[in-house]
Amino acid sequence: MGGMVVSAVAQEIDYPTTDGQPMAETDAQGIPLMNSVIGLRDHFRRREDVYVSGNLLIYYEEGNVNASVAPDVFVVVGVPNHARDTYKLWEEGKAPDFVLEITSPSTRARDQTEKRELYERWGWRSTGGTTRREITWTRR
Repeated sequence: MGGMVVSAVAQEIDYPTTDGQPMAETDAQGIPLMNSVIGLRDHFRRREDVYVSGNLLIYYEEGNVNASVAPDVFVVVGVPNHARDTYKLWEEGKAPDFVLEITSPSTRARDQTEKRELYERWGWRSTGGTTRREITWTRR
């Protein structure tokens, strides 16, 4: 979890379960997102130690409710496979191993800059290149 800020926070903090952003703008983003999550969950269905989700907030700085990102699709190997409201790096003990962003005209700039920089700080590298529709990252 290199580059991640972790701190002890004594008070209970309410981490929101939504960022107020739509899951997908059109079917061009929504269908690949849903198919990817469903397909990956099916692929790992027998693995109790693989978690697959999409559009779920990942909080990466304890105590900071604004330090979050919601990848379109992500996979974490080595954590229990159960439903979550949010994914908190300091509680789970590791960042996702794979991230897929399905871009649109309105998200492309953020996906290719801000999110890319964050993911690279976590030790990920782009594996699918940058296309008009998707960007993928995996842990190094």
